[in-house]
Amino acid sequence: MTDVLNTPTTSTADARSEGRQRTLKAGRIEVNGHASTFDCMIRDMSERGARLVLKAVWIAPEKFDLLVLNPNTGKSDRHACLTAWQKGTVIGVRFTD
Repeated sequence: MTDVLNTPTTSTADARSEGRQRTLKAGRIEVNGHASTFDCMIRDMSERGARLVLKAVWIAPEKFDLLVLNPNTGKSDRHACLTAWQKGTVIGVRFTD
């Protein structure tokens, strides 16, 4: 149920300890010692996790690295991740670093 401003009420509010910032960044999932990679879009992100969108359904492993690409600076950030949930092509991850 939502109030007049379409914000969640306390009964349906997000249980995260901190909010995520909406974003549209390119990312790369790296598995098998970085031997296999899968491109993704990072749709929102916080200091503790992110929501990723894949191009096709792929069952994410429990642990993997996420490379966050920043073409403006040429730098990238790498995060060790745990898969928190997955629904089709959308994956919620927690950062472990």
